[in-house]
Amino acid sequence: MEGTNDMFRFNGIGTTIYGRRDVNPGDGSYIVTKWFTVIYFPIISLGSYRVIKVKQNFLAGSPKYQMRDAPLSVKQIIFTYVAWWSIPVAMFFMALMGAVLKPG
Repeated sequence: MEGTNDMFRFNGIGTTIYGRRDVNPGDGSYIVTKWFTVIYFPIISLGSYRVIKVKQNFLAGSPKYQMRDAPLSVKQIIFTYVAWWSIPVAMFFMALMGAVLKPG
């Protein structure tokens, strides 16, 4: 994608984009959010962008995209946190309950 030169992730630590929200049916563009990640888990949202597919001729190869700044998408941030963090939190509480309710 054009405009993503500053994204880099090594062993799950760095920046990436997650999500796809508020799709515009007219041009097919959508909102993504850029995140700082640790072990691929989103930690801090760094901004939201509208992703727009650039029109190309049929034989141009892989599609190209542009990213333009957009207002921070609070719905997407909440959804991303819930989607990524619900499983580890549930596993932690299940382990905690197993330790508390352990017979003997």
